[in-house]
Amino acid sequence: MADTLVIDIETKKSFADVGGRDRLRELGIAVAGIYSYADDKFVALEEHELPRLGEMLARTERIIGFNIKLFDIPVMEPYLGAATFARIAVTDIFEDAQKFLGHRVGLDGVAKATLGVGKSGHGLEALEWFKQGRVEEVKKYCLDDVRLTRDLYEYGKKKGHVLFESFVDHKIHSIPVAWNEPLVVPVAETVARAFAERKQLAIEYVSSEDRDGTGFNKERMIEVYAIKPNGEIEAYCHLRKDVRNFRMARIARAYIMPESYEIPQDVQRALFS
Repeated sequence: MADTLVIDIETKKSFADVGGRDRLRELGIAVAGIYSYADDKFVALEEHELPRLGEMLARTERIIGFNIKLFDIPVMEPYLGAATFARIAVTDIFEDAQKFLGHRVGLDGVAKATLGVGKSGHGLEALEWFKQGRVEEVKKYCLDDVRLTRDLYEYGKKKGHVLFESFVDHKIHSIPVAWNEPLVVPVAETVARAFAERKQLAIEYVSSEDRDGTGFNKERMIEVYAIKPNGEIEAYCHLRKDVRNFRMARIARAYIMPESYEIPQDVQRALFS
């Protein structure tokens, strides 16, 4: 049975110890924390036990992590080889959030907003514990991060989004994610076809804020009036009975309906004037 693993690592050295952030491969692994979906078990491995991780990866089709592409995988490659990871699909929660937001977010902030619980410590603390020989504390901390990452992934799969608190307005906002089965037809293609054929569109929309207390996931029936270069669509919303703007990136799913529509003459004049 192919496995899915959630992975987080703690290093033996800091960036200062190895001479900079571009020397990831020299950091070394103090502890690798893993959750196996196939076994439904957490395991923490020390450096001398990493061949066991290699055996687990050999039967794995997907790995999940937070900043795993830019940090964990490069640190693991000297032990396990780049080819080990080349064939495995990777879901990086950090990468998906950063692509959508345009800025970095931390595991602690996303976990607190989404799950109501944050990290149990800091990476620099774990590094100091390792240098003091307190390996069991490092293992616990590492597995706490693995559990948070797994729970974020499961939340995102179920809800279609995760949450974070904006440092700009200090409100809770959503980050749409697509961690379930990929859509056969991309949302943008479906929207463009509905617009070209003037067919109503049923959408599942992940709003930025939960303004009315009904949740972030909304279902709307819309009629597309324009697709804008900035990634927004202008559409008549049947629920609001008015024209609204929707961000294409926040449409989780879109379904073309059989009902046709016409763009009102006054809207056409405004769009093309």
